[in-house]
Amino acid sequence: MKNKIKLIICALCAVMACLVFAGCKNENENIEASDTSVTSSAAADDNAAQGEANGTFDIETVRKNIVIKGQPFEIPMALKDLPEGWTYVEIETMLLDGLGSAKFYYNDEEMFHGALENFYKDNKKDGIIYNTTLRTEDCSIDGIIPLKTTMQEVIDKYGEPTNINSEYDDVDIYSYGILKPMTNMFGRFNDQALTISFDNETKIVSLISITYADFDKEY
Repeated sequence: MKNKIKLIICALCAVMACLVFAGCKNENENIEASDTSVTSSAAADDNAAQGEANGTFDIETVRKNIVIKGQPFEIPMALKDLPEGWTYVEIETMLLDGLGSAKFYYNDEEMFHGALENFYKDNKKDGIIYNTTLRTEDCSIDGIIPLKTTMQEVIDKYGEPTNINSEYDDVDIYSYGILKPMTNMFGRFNDQALTISFDNETKIVSLISITYADFDKEY
């Protein structure tokens, strides 16, 4: 099952294959983000962020309602605008110029892996976190909680998905939002979407991935 989950993550986002499972030569180098007074506008994890909009999907609402191990977050987020207490460690990968990945920490506790765009060797501080995948029940995106939320609850919240991928034996993958083809097989995942993987037997969320790519750029 562990290997199956790895394959699923690859299907969700090509860069996440490098992001989550690739080796990290810089693991001992903790790069602190610039101190900032900017705070995340993410709402509390109450499964009600959509409010009266139940039955519809709005990426602009969803992307601002991420809770990771009790800490509010939103995507996209520039590295230089990370709130106080957040740091990151770059993961060295074989991505295209302008793309990268990192592990993110809050008060030295590892919180999540994030994919980066606008990330260049000579200007890393302007890199933007545009994607993350969450798999544990102490995290949520717009109230959708891995290992807890059911498929029916997701459909009740957002309606029918934009796309369904049922090519795997153990899971079905639902996507909501704008999906665009990749311009390069090793490049960025060109979506502004929420992708949810459901266990086929339990119909419960096994992982969630959110992507908010800058459509003004191509990688």
